[in-house]
Amino acid sequence: MADTAPAADPAPAAGSPAVDDHPTALIGRGESVLVKQAPTDAENPKDAAAEIEAIKESEGWKFPKVKLAYWDPEDEKQWEATGKFIARRNLIASIPNLTCAFGVWLVWSVIVVKIQKMHDADVNVYPFQDWGSREGKEYRSILFLLPGIAGLSGGTLRIPNSFLTQVGGGRNVVYSTTILLCVPMIMAGIALQNPNCPFNVLIAAALLSGVGGGAFASSMSNISFFYPKRLQGMALGYNGGIGNLGVSISQLLAPIVMGAGSTPIIGEVMGWPANAGWLWFAFCIPSMFLAFFYMSNQPNHGESSNIMSLINYYWMEIFGFLASFIGVVTLVTTRKAAMLATPGGQVIHKFLLVILVCGVEHLFMWFSPKRARDRLKKQVVIFKRKHTYIMTWLYIMCFGSFIGYSGSFPKLISDVFGYLTGNGCLEKAGNFVVEGNGATEAACAASGGEWKTDYDYPNPNAPNGAAVAWLGAAVGSLIRPVGGILADKYGGAKVTNIAIIWCTIAAFGQGALLQTVSKMDDPTSNPAYYGLFVFLFINLFFCCGVMNGTTFRTIGVLFPPEESGPVLGWSSAIASYGAFIIPVMFGIALKAGNPQITFYGLGAYYVTCFFLNFWYYLRPGCEKPGV
Repeated sequence: MADTAPAADPAPAAGSPAVDDHPTALIGRGESVLVKQAPTDAENPKDAAAEIEAIKESEGWKFPKVKLAYWDPEDEKQWEATGKFIARRNLIASIPNLTCAFGVWLVWSVIVVKIQKMHDADVNVYPFQDWGSREGKEYRSILFLLPGIAGLSGGTLRIPNSFLTQVGGGRNVVYSTTILLCVPMIMAGIALQNPNCPFNVLIAAALLSGVGGGAFASSMSNISFFYPKRLQGMALGYNGGIGNLGVSISQLLAPIVMGAGSTPIIGEVMGWPANAGWLWFAFCIPSMFLAFFYMSNQPNHGESSNIMSLINYYWMEIFGFLASFIGVVTLVTTRKAAMLATPGGQVIHKFLLVILVCGVEHLFMWFSPKRARDRLKKQVVIFKRKHTYIMTWLYIMCFGSFIGYSGSFPKLISDVFGYLTGNGCLEKAGNFVVEGNGATEAACAASGGEWKTDYDYPNPNAPNGAAVAWLGAAVGSLIRPVGGILADKYGGAKVTNIAIIWCTIAAFGQGALLQTVSKMDDPTSNPAYYGLFVFLFINLFFCCGVMNGTTFRTIGVLFPPEESGPVLGWSSAIASYGAFIIPVMFGIALKAGNPQITFYGLGAYYVTCFFLNFWYYLRPGCEKPGV
C-alpha cells in the first residue's frame, strides 16, 4: 500500500480558464502519481502574489507557521520566492528522524551479540528464565527472535504508514513517530541494566521498535510533496539514502557504547548493552524537536484540527501495533507446539505468522479514518494485475534480503566464528573450564559444577565482528542510487538479472563456505575463511542494493502512474518481512547445526527470480520488453 495523490481539481466552470496539464509527481515509497493543478501565477497574478505572501508565514527558522497556506512546487515563482527554502528546511529536519528510525529498528542486531557474549562469560547473566534458561545453540537461536520481531512489526507498520502523511500531516507524523521511537529505547535502557531481565520484556521492546521500520513509508511520502518533479530524485535520495545509513550507524556506534563502562554488571562480567538504548534515545530527542519546530504540514493534509490529525495518526499506528502484537503473542504461546519439533515445522510456523499478521493488519485498515479507506478502495485494482505479484516476488529478493541480512550479519559472525566445541565443567559461577585445562569429571562433581559434553564455549581467537558488521548495510545503502542510474541507462530488468546472477553465486558460495567451516574444530584456524565470509556478505549487500534501485525503476515503467505507487507500497511492505524471516531462518538453521541451509535456500529463491525476470521482461517475445 502507498499514498496516492489527492483527487484532481474539478473541471472548471463555464467561462472560467481551462486547467492545463501541470503534472506533479507525488512520490511516496517510490510511486509517481500525476495530478493536475491550475497555474495561478499567469492568469491570476494578484492571487499568486497573495499566495506567496501567505506561504512566507511558514518561512524562516524562528517558529515558522506549521500549516502551509498554499503549496505548488511546480510553480516556478512560488518555488523561487519561498518554496525551495521551506522544502530544504523540511528535508534537513526529516533526514535525522528517518536515520533514527532505521537505527532503532536494527539496533537489536547488535544488542543480541553483546547479550550473547556476556552470557558466554557467565551463564548467570541474561539467563532468560521466563524462556526456560536455554543453553548453547538453543540460547543463541532464540536471540535471533529479537531482531526478527522488530522486523515483523516494522513490516506490518509499513502498511498504515503508507497512508499517514495525508491523514495526519507530514510534520505531525514525523515528530510523533520519533516520540514513539523513544519508548522501546527507554525500555531497553532500563531492562538491560538488570542481568536477570525477562526475555518477554525485550520482546515487547523489539516489537515497539518496529515503528522505525514503518517510518520509511511515511517519511518518503511526506518529502515527495515538497519538491517539484525535477528535484524529487535528489530529495528522496538524500532522505532515504542517509536515513538508511541509520542501520550502519547502529552497527558501528552501538558496540562502542555497549563496551563503555566501569562497573561490572555482575561478578566480573563487563558489558553494558543498555547503553545502546540510551544512545538512540539521545539521538531521537533533538531529532524530534527539529521536526516539531521546523517541519510543515501540507495545506490539504490532516484535519482542520491538529488534535484530530494526531488522533488519526495514533489510531492507525495502534492498529498496526495491535496486528504485530497478535503475531508476537501467537509466536510466544505456540513456541512449544508439536510442529516446532522439526526445523521444517519451525520454518512453516514463521511463514504462517507473517501471513497471519499481514492479513490482520489489512483487515484493520478497513477501520482506518475515511481518507485512508478511500485510498485503500482505489488501490484494490493492483491485485488484479499479474505483474503486481511478479514484482513483489522480485522486490522481496532485493529489499527483503538487504534488511534481513542487515539484521543477521553481526550475529552470524559471532555464531559461526565465535565458538569451539568440547567437554568440560560448567562451574557454579558460570565459567566453563575445558577438559584438559585442569577440569576432570570427578573434580567438577566435587566442586558442585556440571559436566558438559559437546559444549559450545567462546573461541579465544574469535574475530572482532563489530569492526566490519556495519560495512554491509553501508555498502547496500550507498550503492542503491547507482542501481537506479544503471537501470535508467541500460534497463531495469537487464541490470537486475546481472545482479541476480552475482547474488546467487555469492549465496551458494556462502553456503559452501559455511558447510566447510561448520565441520572444523576451530573455524578461525585459517584466517582466509573469515575474510572470504565477510567478502561474500559484502557482495550480497552490494547486489541487493543495486537491485533495490533497478526494481524501483522497473515498477515505475511497468505500471501506469496511478498504479506504480500502490504496487511499490504493497511490494515494499511485504519485502520488509524479510527483516523477520531471514534472521529467524538463520536461528533455526544454526540450532540444527546446518547454517548453510539458509543460504542454499536463498540461493534457490534467487534462481526463481532470475527466471521470472527473464521470462516476463527480457526473453525474445516477452510480455513487457524494455522495462
